[in-house]
Amino acid sequence: MSIVFNRRIIVSLSVFLFFSVIFVTSVLMYVKPHTPLVAMVHTGVGFILLGVVGWHVKNNIASLKHYLKWRGPKSGGGINQIVPLILFMFTLGLVFTQSWPFKPFYEWGNKLRAGEKSAEEISFSYMRVDKTPANAIGDRLIIDFRKGPYFRWPQYAIWLESMEGDFIQPLFVTQKLAHAGFNNKVSMRNKKQVFATDISSYDDQAWDKTFSIEASPETSHQRTRPESLPVFLHKFASRSTREILKPADRTLGESLSTSQSIDGFAGATILDNFLLSSRSTNLMPYKYRVRLEINQSFDFNSFYSSDRFPEDPIYSGDGYNGQPSVVYEAIVDVQSPQPYYPMTLLGHGHHSGENGDVNTNMDDLSTAKELIDRVIVELRKN
Repeated sequence: MSIVFNRRIIVSLSVFLFFSVIFVTSVLMYVKPHTPLVAMVHTGVGFILLGVVGWHVKNNIASLKHYLKWRGPKSGGGINQIVPLILFMFTLGLVFTQSWPFKPFYEWGNKLRAGEKSAEEISFSYMRVDKTPANAIGDRLIIDFRKGPYFRWPQYAIWLESMEGDFIQPLFVTQKLAHAGFNNKVSMRNKKQVFATDISSYDDQAWDKTFSIEASPETSHQRTRPESLPVFLHKFASRSTREILKPADRTLGESLSTSQSIDGFAGATILDNFLLSSRSTNLMPYKYRVRLEINQSFDFNSFYSSDRFPEDPIYSGDGYNGQPSVVYEAIVDVQSPQPYYPMTLLGHGHHSGENGDVNTNMDDLSTAKELIDRVIVELRKN
């Protein structure tokens, strides 16, 4: 019995099987964080599929030429070439302009992958940090911080305020902000490129193609980043003078980095969920505010795109601020039997640190509202 090879059956089944693998790996790469195995299978099978398709096209080149041949409207054949071309160009235009439905579909995939990765990290890691000042006699506080799906490497500060809005003391400030330690100078390779989506999740390869990084610690004093945490910086800088400070004066960052009172509260940026133990230096009023401000660079969106404020030298500078900082608050009542106080999202700071106001309109924010999953303040009474 002789074996007969049916080329059409072999090619059709091969295309079906390889396409099935591509489909499954595409879905996995869309909804799950990157894994080398899935990426390798997707890439390898993809090239094989291209080879099979190329061989199929080669064997059917005569039919393809027949389909592509223009017959003109009189013969009724022109519409068969025009419709696919219009659909192709229309789809390509939507993709390149980042229009609906491609942009929200892409951002949804980012959220799914980030959430999956964040869920894995939350279940395995939780750091304890003690920033209790020496000789403190005030309230004992525990800050239970759980990061959200878009938390990468932000700057943040936690501090105490009176109900009247007067600054009392910091509880924690990230080291780079506290000591003007932004040593790396980041530059875009293509100065004309515009960002309108959150690029903080870029992998190393995409990052290297887009930016160049130069270590320049001797110029770090020029990168005080007043736009990073403007609400906290203005509060801290004006704690004694009560004057309104401008980012152009460079007093915002300098007042923080040259202040000895901040040293005991500064620490390396905690990139995990954490429990922060602290205590107010002095006795507190019966009711006061605990505030947290957080900001992450490179988290652009359709409103806070990289070209949104071209005349603003700070927003358009090398800080790549993207969406502005967001501010959370809990009001602690010492006379209440309640020990736990969840923080709520109040609003956002100024996009370039021009003032220390909290803007409650958050319609133009997107991923910035998901840097934090939740924060709970625990009051431990003596």
